[in-house]
Amino acid sequence: MATDDWVYEAVASTPHGASLREVQRYIDERHHEELSVKVLGDALDRLVQQGRLEVDNERYFVVRKTNKEDAMRRLFGDT
Repeated sequence: MATDDWVYEAVASTPHGASLREVQRYIDERHHEELSVKVLGDALDRLVQQGRLEVDNERYFVVRKTNKEDAMRRLFGDT
């Protein structure tokens, strides 16, 4: 499993969002891998740039998926 997948899994497992250290602890405990803060930070940044995660006050959250109707409203500006 790729680092980005592990990081996404760690963030998705916490409804209150996850800090970098919580992600690091989750991966260490669940996957028995000790990844550096830099590697995890880079993965978090990539996931934010891809639109899969969002960051608020140094906590990362999974971006909620929009349903088809919401996507059409945003695209065409209907309210």
